[in-house]
Amino acid sequence: MKYMYIVDYKDGSALKEKVNQWIDENEENILEIIDIEYNQEGNLYFSIVTYLEREK
Repeated sequence: MKYMYIVDYKDGSALKEKVNQWIDENEENILEIIDIEYNQEGNLYFSIVTYLEREK
């Protein structure tokens, strides 16, 4: 299992778009998305994408 952390320092409104863009750009390496969590700590918005990587 692998994890990707994606961060937004503004208001968090672009975070889902950043996650979707990362998934699109790395689709050939991703076997399965296990979970996507969205969190906020103060002015820091972040997402943790848990996924399985394709064997190369």
